[in-house]
Amino acid sequence: MLELPAGADPNEYVQATWLPAIAAEPVEVPAWQRYWRGDQTEHLDRPRWIRHTTGPRETKADLAARYGTDAKMLRQWNPKTLARKRKFLREGVELRLKATRVPPPREPITYVAREGDTWESVAVDHRVDVRDLKSYNNAANADSLDELAPERELLVWVDPAIPWTVNRFPGPEIDPAWLDIPQGALSHGHPNRGRIKGEPCQLPEIPQLYTRRFDRIAHGSSHAIEVIVTAFANFRRDTGYAGEIFVGSISRPHGRRFPPHRSHQSGRDVDIRVPMLPWFNTMIDPPPEQIDWRATWALIDAFLATGEVSMIFLDHDLQRHLYYAAMSMGVSAEELDEIITWPLRSGTKGKKIVRHSKGHDGHIHVRMKCGDNEPGCRTRRPWRPPPK
Repeated sequence: MLELPAGADPNEYVQATWLPAIAAEPVEVPAWQRYWRGDQTEHLDRPRWIRHTTGPRETKADLAARYGTDAKMLRQWNPKTLARKRKFLREGVELRLKATRVPPPREPITYVAREGDTWESVAVDHRVDVRDLKSYNNAANADSLDELAPERELLVWVDPAIPWTVNRFPGPEIDPAWLDIPQGALSHGHPNRGRIKGEPCQLPEIPQLYTRRFDRIAHGSSHAIEVIVTAFANFRRDTGYAGEIFVGSISRPHGRRFPPHRSHQSGRDVDIRVPMLPWFNTMIDPPPEQIDWRATWALIDAFLATGEVSMIFLDHDLQRHLYYAAMSMGVSAEELDEIITWPLRSGTKGKKIVRHSKGHDGHIHVRMKCGDNEPGCRTRRPWRPPPK
């Protein structure tokens, strides 16, 4: 650090004094990042036949996601080897498959446990499934939150080509014009029985942020549209995520009934397709292994940061993937227990923001709060006694 004498003009040449810099705490790089070699992945112009030797705890869905192919085809390509239906493939078996990408292979490493480590924390740090980690070390029945003895050696199969799509490169700066939303549309009534009052407000087309799928049903309250654009703008800027994300149903121009949806009537609900791994196209019902869960969490986090979200629907069976993706990005279990319903821990009360709703497995359903200037907006339908 350079310190100028008192009263010195910084624009003049003066005699200065050097002072020692303040020592900064080193930032530890996550374990998965230390082993990452994803830039060595070979991306193919056309599918190519390759051979893969199975490792521990691999599934057909894992291999399909890894090589950018279809899990159903694996059995057709290997009818004898995969004749028996089983969750995990036998280890050491050679399979023939058509790949669109060829990443570096998974590799075993030895990790030495430190004070305070748990099965869960080690798994999250290496971005492996905690159930797999316990299986590698003959501890399948151990509690994931059990502390490990310091200096205990663990076998970890790391993936050096694990997707790194968020928080790697800087994102685009926010254009103020994106947030120039007409303020005449007001949410009135309940999401399941309501309408939009005033001038219709359509989600603007901003390809830098999202892809609007349907023009006619992309209307909402001015407040909700502003929240959607704000969340996407912050998400893109803060994470640098460059993949395409589709925004689906919001409401009709004036709201009201919107079959087959039960809600989406008052302009405060939006369906958003979950981000996919870069080498897969968006689909209605994608396998969990093909979803970019870190990008999904980052998008949800951007919505939560607005402070204007009342609930988010996602199938309960998929929340586990979201939970551990968030943990791998530095979110604590205590924070997540206030947000995500999974896991159902004993002693927890009340519904969380991210909750189950059947049919929400290829998209998230985000519901915004009522705006300050929407006196007719209602959060939930009033209770009525059953007819006698």
